[in-house]
Amino acid sequence: MTVEIRQARRADTPGLFSLLHRTNPCRVLTEEVVLWRLDHPSAEFEETVLIAVEEDGSVVGHIRAALRRGGETTPRTGVSVLASVAATHLGTGLDSRLLDASEAVLVARGAGSLRAEAAGEGVQVGGEDFAALLAERGYSPVESHHVLGLDLEDLPEVPPAPEGVELRPFERFADDPRPVYDIDRLTTVDEPGADNDGRFMSYDEWRSTVWPRPDNDHAVSQVILVDGAPVGMTCYTSDGGSRVESAMTGVLREYRGRGLAGYAKTAALHLARDRGAERAYTGNHEDNAPMLAVNRRLGYEPVAAATVYSRAVGG
Repeated sequence: MTVEIRQARRADTPGLFSLLHRTNPCRVLTEEVVLWRLDHPSAEFEETVLIAVEEDGSVVGHIRAALRRGGETTPRTGVSVLASVAATHLGTGLDSRLLDASEAVLVARGAGSLRAEAAGEGVQVGGEDFAALLAERGYSPVESHHVLGLDLEDLPEVPPAPEGVELRPFERFADDPRPVYDIDRLTTVDEPGADNDGRFMSYDEWRSTVWPRPDNDHAVSQVILVDGAPVGMTCYTSDGGSRVESAMTGVLREYRGRGLAGYAKTAALHLARDRGAERAYTGNHEDNAPMLAVNRRLGYEPVAAATVYSRAVGG
């Protein structure tokens, strides 16, 4: 059966969600958020969602081509992410065709270098084969992340709140989420990673494309306050059922080293468990030793590594 690679449409959402759910077993995802991503383009990246479709309309492959906006005076990096191939099409060369299509989009838009992500089988079905394909194409590994999982039945007890510390759920900031944005901006620029160039989207962009995402769990996500002032946060996405994923935990520089992140994460995960979640996932850059230590104390265990690969255009 002929397989066509084309840009995803809204009508493809059910099949695309089914494929992503089967091939990315650690990803916390819903059909609603797949549609949201198609309808709400990223404020930071020019994105094209490419899918492989059989003649009967079945979605059997996916890859996202993302190029950071701006940067007209410097070469921009294009990234191919979430490469996903149905089990029935593994080993057929479909992953190579998807990568070809993504690279073509990125180069046409002016990418000066190319990156791609591949993970171990526990995170990305067919990921080891995709990593081998990247090596054949001249991509070299540049950094890795640890993907960790936690059975919420094994959570440690919530430690006593540090003096002067209060947690307040995101839903309490529904009318004015600016304090959440400020913490997100100030802590994100400190995160390790080769793609972190210190830029962050405007409040208006964040307010329209990040804050209202349907998978954000504003009841579980918490702002950390010290003597009433917001100084950190821990935020989570949810599938509305059994799984949550840590999207970001950050504390302002001057408040680090006080155990605030560990306290907030433990309390938030207890809330998630109380609301029916059974499993939690998170990802940490290999150089983020403090957060890796916090997650080890919480009981997170390694699932697989996710690695970013890079090559020059034409390389």
